[in-house]
Parts: sequence; C-alpha cells; structure tokens
Amino acid sequence: MSEKERMERILVTSALPYANGPVHVGHAIGAYLPADVYTRYHRMKGSDVIYICGTDEHGTPITVTAEQEGISPKDVVDKYHRIIRDAFKKLGISFDNFSRTTNELHYKNAQDFFLRILERGYVYKKKVKRPYCENCKRFLPDRFVKGICPYCNARDQRGDQCEACGKQLEPHELRDSYCIICKKKPVEKETKHWFFKLSEFSSRLRDWISKNKHWPENARNFALGWISEGLEDRAITRDLDWGVPVPLDNAKGKVLYVWFDAPIGYISSTQEWAIGQKRPDLWKKYWKDKCKIVHFIGKDNIPFHAIIWPAMLMAHQGYNLPWQISSNEYLNLEGKKMSTSRGWVLWLHDFLEEFEPDLLRYYLLSINPEKHDADFSLREFQHKINNELIATYGNFVNRTLTFISRNDSIVPEIGEFDELDDEMLEFIRKSPERVGKRIERFKFLDSLKELMRTAKFGNEYFQKKEPWKKENSTTLYLCANLTRTLAILSVPFLPFTAERIWKMLNLRDSVFEQEWNSASELAIKEGHKIGKIELLFRKIDNAQIERFREKVRIKLDEKNER
Repeated sequence: MSEKERMERILVTSALPYANGPVHVGHAIGAYLPADVYTRYHRMKGSDVIYICGTDEHGTPITVTAEQEGISPKDVVDKYHRIIRDAFKKLGISFDNFSRTTNELHYKNAQDFFLRILERGYVYKKKVKRPYCENCKRFLPDRFVKGICPYCNARDQRGDQCEACGKQLEPHELRDSYCIICKKKPVEKETKHWFFKLSEFSSRLRDWISKNKHWPENARNFALGWISEGLEDRAITRDLDWGVPVPLDNAKGKVLYVWFDAPIGYISSTQEWAIGQKRPDLWKKYWKDKCKIVHFIGKDNIPFHAIIWPAMLMAHQGYNLPWQISSNEYLNLEGKKMSTSRGWVLWLHDFLEEFEPDLLRYYLLSINPEKHDADFSLREFQHKINNELIATYGNFVNRTLTFISRNDSIVPEIGEFDELDDEMLEFIRKSPERVGKRIERFKFLDSLKELMRTAKFGNEYFQKKEPWKKENSTTLYLCANLTRTLAILSVPFLPFTAERIWKMLNLRDSVFEQEWNSASELAIKEGHKIGKIELLFRKIDNAQIERFREKVRIKLDEKNER
C-alpha cells in the first residue's frame, strides 16, 4: 500500500448549481467557497482529497427558461454552464472535476441507478391525477404551475416548493393554480408515474442521522423533524421532454425527476475525473471503499442531502453514505432575502468584473452564515476590506517587506532573542494548528479570524520592537518568516494573495505546493534576498461603491421603502 493510499481519503462535493441562470454571491458562500477552503487545506495536509461538482441541467427550471428566452433547453444549459464555470474559476474555486448532468455517462448512471432500486423493490408504478393545461396541451410539472400554498396560504408559489414557508410541494397540492406560460387554469388529468418508497426508510434514516452527532444542528434537527412528521413516497418520474428518459418500454414521454438524477451527478463527475486520470476504476475508492464523503450545501438542500439522497443510496446498497453535511444558512442582500425571480440578487460574475476575487472571498468568509442568516452589504464590504484586510493583513506584509527592501532586500542576520522574540517564535510554530483545527471542524469563520490574528500579532510585535528607531535584525528576520507563514496559511482563504506574497518573498516553487505544517518553520534564512514589492490591495473608495451599485441597480435605501 502506497503512502497516498494510507492517507485520509475525502470526497468533497458542492450542490450542483442549476444551469438556468448565473450563480450569485449567496450561492458562492452557501456551498462553494467553504468547500474550496476545506479542500485546499486538506490538499496541503496531504489528504487523498478530490473536489467534485458540475451543473444540474435537467428539470423544469431549464425548460421554463428555454421557453421564456425562446431557445432550446440545450442552448440554455450550454450558455449557463459556461457562465457558471467561468465565474467559479475566477473566484478561485479549485474543482478537480466540474461536470454536467447532460453527458452520456451521467444518463447511463442515472438509468442504471433507477433500474437497480426498481429491481430491489423500492420503486412502484401508480396512476395519479396531475394538473394539465388544455391550452398548452401538456402536464404542468412543478415550476410550470403556480398557485396558493396549502400550508401558509402564500400566493404565486411554485409547484415544487413554497418560498414563503419552505415546504416541499407537489403541483396538484396548490390551490387556485395556473399555468405560468399561458396563465390558464389547469384541469386534473390522469397519468402514471413511478414512485420511490421513501417511507420505508424512516427508521433506518432516523437511526443513522441520530448517530451523526458531528453534523451541524440545522441539518440534524431538520432531518429528524421531517422524519418525525412522517416520510411520504415521492414521484420519481415526470411528464417532460427534457431530462434522463425513464429506461422502461412502458414509460415513453417520461423522464427521471431532477431531484433523483441530480445527486447521482456526484458519482458521474467522480467517474469522469477518474477517466481523465486514465484510471477509470479510481472512482470506486471514493464511493465504494473507505472514504469520508462531505456534501457542502445551502439549507434549502438539507432534505435532499440529509434524507432523500441517503435513502436512495440505502435502496441501491452499492455506495458509501455521506459522512458530513455542511449546510450553511442563507445570505441576504442589503437586508432583504435574495430572489432571482424578483430581481433582487447580486450575480457573482458581475461582482468579479469590478473587484478582485480575494476581496470577495475574504468578505464572504468573514460573514459566513454558518449558524444563522447573514447580510451582504456593499458598505460593510468596503469597511471590512479597508479596515480589516488592508489595515491589518496588508499593513503587516507591506511594512515587513518595505523595511527589508531598505536593507538591499536582504533578510538580516539573527541577533540575540529577547522575550518578545521567543513569543513570536512560539506563535509561528503553533499557527498551522490554530487555523487548521478550526477548518477541520468546519468553523470557517473562526479559522479566518485565526488567520487574521496571525497578521494582527505580527503588527503588534513589529510595533513593540520599533525597528524604525533602532537596528534590530532579529525583528525583520522573524517578521519575514511570519510573512511566509501567513502566505501558506492564506492559501485556503486568499489563494491569489498567497501566491503574490510568495513571489514577493522570492521563494522557490509555488505556495500551493507547500505542506500545511511547514508554516511552522523558520524557512527563510539570513541573507535571503526578497523580490520586487507590490501593494497587495488598494482601498475601495466611496465612488467605486456608488459606481458599482448603480451598475447592478442595487439601491441601499430600497430596504427602507418596502
């Protein structure tokens, strides 16, 4: 067994984004940025870790968008797959594979999965009545129909989920429903569908979830609460042209419901990655052998990842169950819930056209909605970048390297260590553990605070030693090494900045090739020559914020008018 095979094996996934539109900043912090921090950290720790994702390209959101834009569903998913992929790349999300659920491999996997649980007795056929639009001459699956929520009486709710109360819905449950295309009232018409016996997994799911005490409270409590209310069997098929065809002779015109085929995309993407590695069976080490599978999701995805997907895996009996469900709460925008349908949203690609990706990474992680909803504010973004990231982090790096540059850019010789120097040495040695153990516990906000404490400590040490008043070579030597420590520890959070610091320090290779625990070392030696110094960050002024707000039509006072 190789050393790599003896290491901890982890498969990280983020919820597959719908390819019916771009992703927004709430999506970024909900499921992708925390996953990227976790993955980058484990790569540096030497874990056998891969990060898998892809676009979810089936279901009614795609077909609705296609009809509204007057193009084909394929055109829709091609367009938004590219936009989503490019936005993630610009943000520095380091997927090992970013796939699509419209590829041939996924179609086969989803159909085989269906046939497997059908064969094992967990799928049955049933005649039901569903909304049918006589004007459009078709059944109206979930997002093709709107009406009044039967639970909270909210109007204009979709046939898959109520935005007001969060309840999962079926189209026939809505009152006073109407077709979203022609606005006509549908009739009830008989059709046949295949159902998944979700109700049979109540006890097994309850026992399994109860043992997962390391899950976040929102995931555990919601899942156990939903099970207590009673799980109902779910339709696994839809009357729709766009999707994975149901692989049965008597199921023409039926496709697999998107809730069923989407999570199977994790397996498909892993297989695609293995093929790219020229080791087609390598995926089995993550899905069939010992491996920690970690799903990063927003809280709206908890029922699917904590209950329905595990039940599917139990029914199949061929794959590992998830080890962790890392489920963030929501990110609001300027005091109001983000809504793509109502146009109150801040698109990720728009933001990254104006601001550097590490600025957004820092801000989102600094307000990470781990336990409760958070609010994205352009003014707070400006404040945190100027008064935290620049004033503390940027200030320490700049003053350290500037002072060294005045000495012909040479790191000076070490002098006698005093008490403050010993304190600094001990701080450097313990820094990787302080930051790392919080990442391992999925405490990304706390781990970022520890990273910033590293820069803050450096500033305080620098201030106390006053190298501008007296020659103190040990101070600059230790500060140079703390800067190196900061660069390594910054990789999961601020990867672009980390690499820039590494180059300014004129160190070999790339910062991304460094081992996490090497951040504890005094690896910069006396006489080392640093490189060209550049300003890490530029302050964000009021004019830039106003310009950007106008560009994306965000009015800060709008929240007070509604």
